[in-house]
Amino acid sequence: MVAVMNVTGPLLPVIAKDFSILVGEAGIVVAAFAVPYGLAQLFCGPIADRVGKLRVIAGSLTLSVIFVVGSGFSQSLTQLVVMRFLSGLSMAGTIPLAMAYIADEVPYESRQLVIGKYINGIIWGSIGGAFFGGIAVEYFEWRQVFFFLGFWCCLLCIFLWRHVQKEILSEEPLAVGPVIRLYASLFREGPARTAMIAVTLEGFFVFGPMAYFGAYLRQVHHLDYSLIGLTLSAYGVGGLCYVASVNWLVPKLGERGLATSGGLVMGFALFVLAYAPSWWIAFAAFFFAGFGFYLIHNTMQTRATELSIDARGAAMSLWAFMLFFGQGIGVFVFGVLVDDYGYGTLFVVASLGMVSLGLWFQARIKKLSSQVIS
Repeated sequence: MVAVMNVTGPLLPVIAKDFSILVGEAGIVVAAFAVPYGLAQLFCGPIADRVGKLRVIAGSLTLSVIFVVGSGFSQSLTQLVVMRFLSGLSMAGTIPLAMAYIADEVPYESRQLVIGKYINGIIWGSIGGAFFGGIAVEYFEWRQVFFFLGFWCCLLCIFLWRHVQKEILSEEPLAVGPVIRLYASLFREGPARTAMIAVTLEGFFVFGPMAYFGAYLRQVHHLDYSLIGLTLSAYGVGGLCYVASVNWLVPKLGERGLATSGGLVMGFALFVLAYAPSWWIAFAAFFFAGFGFYLIHNTMQTRATELSIDARGAAMSLWAFMLFFGQGIGVFVFGVLVDDYGYGTLFVVASLGMVSLGLWFQARIKKLSSQVIS
C-alpha cells in the first residue's frame, strides 16, 4: 500500500509534462489519494472493531486492485485523478488497522519495538515506490508501474484471505452513536486532542513537501528518473537504520528524547535540501530526513494506539484521518509555494515546522499518558 501511495512522487514531473501542467498543479494526483484515504478512515475503523480488522484489511486491499490497475489505463489527468481518488478510498482500511491489530496483540511495554519492526515493511514499500517509480519513467512508460503494483497487491490479497478465518469477531452490534461519542471525546480531551493536532501538523510539514521531492531533484539537480528513484530511496534507508537501532534508541532516549531528536534531525535535513549544492548532498539529506521522521513518527503512533483500548480500530483510524487531512492541505499549500517561490522556500518552511513540532510534542508527551479513553 505504501508503494502505491508514494509512487507518484517521482512521477510528478513526467505527469506534468504529459498533461502540459505545472508540477504544483500535478500535485493534485497526490492529494487525490491522500484526502479520500484519510476520510474513509472514519468508517473503516468502527467497522473493523466489529467485523474483524484482518477482514477489513483484506477486503480493502482486494477492492483497491481494480483502481490501482485502472490508474495505469488513465489517458487524461482527470481519469488519473479519479483512479487515484478511488485507490485512496479503497485502501483506507490497511495500515492504520494493521497498527490497531498489533496493539490488540502486543502489550504497550514492548509495542514500540514491535511497531518498529512493522515499520520495516512500510519502509521497504516506500523505498520500492520511489525506486520503481523512477525506473519505470526512465526505461518504461510511467503507466506500467501501476500494473506492476496491481499484480503485487493481488498476491498480498491471497495471503491475507488465508488468515482471515482465524480472527475472533466481536459480538457487539455496530452502532453509530458510540462511534460519534468516541470521536467527539478524542477532540474534547486535552491529551488526545494534542495527539490529533500533532499528527495533523506532521502530515502537513512532512507529507505535503514530500510530494515534490522527485520534482525537486529533476528541476534543481537535473537528475534522470532512475537516479531520482535511487535518491528518494535514501529516505527509506534512513528509516531502515532507525528500525535497526530501535532496540537501543527507545530505552536510551525515551519518548521525549525521540520526539525532540526526530524533529531536530528532520528539520536540519530539510534545511540542507534548501541549499544543497549537489545531488550527493541531497542524497545524504534525504537519508537523515528519513531517520528523523521515524524517530518522531513512531513515537506518535505508539502513543496513538493507547487513545482507546475498547475501540482501538476507530481511534487509530481517526488518528490516520488527521494525518492525511494534514497531508492534503500540505500538498496544496506547498504546491503554491513551489510554483510561486521555489523549492528553497518549501524546504525552509518545512524545516522550521518540523523543529517546532518536535519541541512542542515532546513537551506534552507526559500529558498523553495521563488519560486513556474507553
